[in-house]
Amino acid sequence: MEKAVSPLSAAARLLFAVASHLTAVAALLLLTRRLLANLRFLQGVRRRAVSLPVPPPRVSVLVPARDEAATIAACVTSLLGQDYPDFEVIVLDDASTDGTGQQLDALAAAHPRLRVIHAHDDPPAAWNAKSYACHRLAGAAAGEWLLFTDADTWHTPHSLARGIAQAAALRVDLLSAFPFQRTETWSERLLVSFIVDFLPLLGLDFGAIWRGEGDRVAANGQYLLVRASSYRGVGGHAAVHSELVDDFALARRFRAGGYRSALVAGTDMLHCRMYRSARQVVGGFSKNLLLGLEAASPGGRAYRRAALFAWGYACLFVLPFFHLLVRRAGWWLAPVELGWLALLRGLVAWHLRRPALEVLTTPLAAWGVMALGLAAFYRRWRGGQTVWKGRFYPARPPKDGGGAAPLP
Repeated sequence: MEKAVSPLSAAARLLFAVASHLTAVAALLLLTRRLLANLRFLQGVRRRAVSLPVPPPRVSVLVPARDEAATIAACVTSLLGQDYPDFEVIVLDDASTDGTGQQLDALAAAHPRLRVIHAHDDPPAAWNAKSYACHRLAGAAAGEWLLFTDADTWHTPHSLARGIAQAAALRVDLLSAFPFQRTETWSERLLVSFIVDFLPLLGLDFGAIWRGEGDRVAANGQYLLVRASSYRGVGGHAAVHSELVDDFALARRFRAGGYRSALVAGTDMLHCRMYRSARQVVGGFSKNLLLGLEAASPGGRAYRRAALFAWGYACLFVLPFFHLLVRRAGWWLAPVELGWLALLRGLVAWHLRRPALEVLTTPLAAWGVMALGLAAFYRRWRGGQTVWKGRFYPARPPKDGGGAAPLP
């Protein structure tokens, strides 16, 4: 005998279904508009950035490296092969134990443009190790512009020239670019482009960031080009020494200092393979996911936005499958919502020349991100530590100014 459903319970289920469908459709409309606007902005930047300033400013390319023996030679060689007329390359070997330093010394012996700094000490108390390495690199740099880039990137010959041309065209003091993400293992293919390409292109307003509207900022430490005088004016990495997401924190300092910044597509400027195993994928994204939200929206707004984001995220990526299974009121909207989402992912894949298979894995990627996010919240609630490259970082970075050093 079928169990009777109370009118109140039926009404609640109907209200839940209506709310989730309305949220999904409203979100899809908003995200479609945002994505199209972002793609227009990125295409407009490419059309405007046609020439270098005269004379081209000197650029210092700065690379922090810790245990990067697998990638450092290819990275530095690509940087030394730039077609830009006036630049230097400085690499800091941060106490590597895998032969990174020896590879750098061999490259420096053959390339006078390359300087290598060997660091054997740990960063001061309360300092993020990467921020301290960047701080030391900036102190050794002589360029009018500084390009901070990661040791696991590979740059096309025009990477530097295009970065300077775009910064000049947009009249910004901080220009960041997201690279083409190389993926080889199943975990990389599933999560990397979804997190670092698809979600930002849907969730961020690139034009508003450039115009300085609102409180949202964004940057990518894989390619962070800054005017040296402005960088020093906002305190450089010393001012964000304890932040685990140093690129967002630095962008926030530039915004607070009245300097304009921009995030652009760098898929034709540099490639990157961020992680090489499932363990690295989980560890790296767990470190950045919740902290990135806090860095983009400091203070209590981060958690309010997190709650709204969680509801919208569930309505887009989880509840359509639930509606398909239970076949309650409005269930026929679920395939429409999923098809619409696949269309957006396909548009991003086409624009960034990503594999078409990534479109089909979108639901699995979305559920994976949800699991990473829940794990990050749990670790923060428990006050646990993040381990990255052999160093430990607290779940809640210290807020005091201890350990900060002035810029040289």
